[in-house]
Amino acid sequence: TSVAEHASLIEHRSCDVIQPDAPRIGGISEFLRLSALASTAGLMLAPHFSMEIHSHLAATYPLEPWVEHFNEHMRIEDGRMIVSERPGLGVTLSDRLRAWTVDSLELGTR
Repeated sequence: TSVAEHASLIEHRSCDVIQPDAPRIGGISEFLRLSALASTAGLMLAPHFSMEIHSHLAATYPLEPWVEHFNEHMRIEDGRMIVSERPGLGVTLSDRLRAWTVDSLELGTR
């Protein structure tokens, strides 16, 4: 579903829960734009794809969000997700994915 389709659902009060997925609607900026529209309308938020991105984005949502997750272990305390404090999106690459690495670069002080 595109940004325009989500915006139309919000405008016409056609849903109670909105499910924008950042990679599918144009990225983080578009997701945040839609989530602002949804929160103003009082809608629930439940992104269901790419949990590594959405856990961070859902944590900024003013209403109680839902986040579906598949791969990365997510810490839960008192029924709430704990967002990773690791750098970037906090993604850990599997050994299988690391095996596909063809080059690497280490940044740091000299």
